[in-house]
Amino acid sequence: MHQGIHLTLPRVTSLVALTLCASVAQAQSTAPKELSALLASQAAAEALTSCEKLGHKVCARYPNEQPKRKQRMKETAKGNVKAIGFDAFTIFKKDLQSELVAQLAANPAAAALTSVPGILLLPGAVLIKSGDEVIGSIGVGGAPSGLVDEGCAKAGVERIASSVK
Repeated sequence: MHQGIHLTLPRVTSLVALTLCASVAQAQSTAPKELSALLASQAAAEALTSCEKLGHKVCARYPNEQPKRKQRMKETAKGNVKAIGFDAFTIFKKDLQSELVAQLAANPAAAALTSVPGILLLPGAVLIKSGDEVIGSIGVGGAPSGLVDEGCAKAGVERIASSVK
């Protein structure tokens, strides 16, 4: 006589429920982290303050999935705003560091990238990470050079670093 498991309705129901719960738990544990608006705003505020201390009036943007989704602006030419957003969006979507973006921009073979909508290869933006996962980016523009912009953006990221771990 076979001593196997007898599948009664309550046992089948319990098995299905356990399977569904495990699937939901796994989906929740692998869900990507997202940068909160509050932390992004704090990073942008620190980036602005950092550049102001150096005597530069700049703009900072912190896009996530859409280049225009979230932003913080302050005392700079309106023309920079769109460029700064695309700069930060480029590194966020492509998981690039600004140094690599500058190298790509200097490479004649990468010239075709300049015609891709929403892509801008300029220094001045940095990634915001939680561990190894990219959760956002911040772009700064308006200082005399992209390196100064980038330094201010890094100051903003450092401000929130302990909160995004």
